[in-house]
Amino acid sequence: MLSRCRSSDSISSIHGFAHFVFFVRNFVLVTFGCVMCLAATGCVSPVKGLFPAPPGQMPRTIYVIHRGLHTGVIVRAADIPPGVWPEHEAFHDSEYLETGWGDIQGYRYPLTSGIVLRAMFASKGSVLFVHAFRGSVTNEYDGIAKKIIAVQLSRPGFERMCEYFQNTYALGRQGWPIPMPAYYPEESFFLAHGHYSAINDCNKWTARALRSAGCPIRPWHSLWAGSVMRRCRHFGVEVFRR
Repeated sequence: MLSRCRSSDSISSIHGFAHFVFFVRNFVLVTFGCVMCLAATGCVSPVKGLFPAPPGQMPRTIYVIHRGLHTGVIVRAADIPPGVWPEHEAFHDSEYLETGWGDIQGYRYPLTSGIVLRAMFASKGSVLFVHAFRGSVTNEYDGIAKKIIAVQLSRPGFERMCEYFQNTYALGRQGWPIPMPAYYPEESFFLAHGHYSAINDCNKWTARALRSAGCPIRPWHSLWAGSVMRRCRHFGVEVFRR
């Protein structure tokens, strides 16, 4: 069962100063986002040949999950093409895999004001998060997720997304993922590529994953969980809300 420590309810226990820092960060990013929106013309289009799945092709369904501060992507393990994302085979008994990306400290441990500040302005690295499970997606995240949106991808789009996950791992000398210890024993974390910051967070990583599959979403406009989910509603179907 998924660790309840990652639920949105636990976020209410974060130190008040951490909330203040997030408020300031969001205010700055909203201003920046407004400028970006004014500079952009028209809506982003899907990538031709990747999204949507063409008629007659069985789509691959993935799920975008909103956990409060974080978003991530859930995929069905059996859909992953052979030879792609080989690291997922470590979870061979699982039916689904949730993936996410975040700060090397903030993602693995309960948030404090110090961790929040370092993550946004002086991150020491990043990690890839993997949660493996079996059974119903909605049952697994009952009481944890705020929203879950199902998105149907083409086979080439889904394969490109899996390659995106694969390329996020920072591998060791033997070519294997590097596990990282964490406060949450039921979750798995691996050293990852990419620099986390106030303008390059987990939600932007999720948006890049969706864009790699051809979805009509702009990563630069996706710095908040809410903005990712709002955009996903245009090309997906909400299957869970709390």
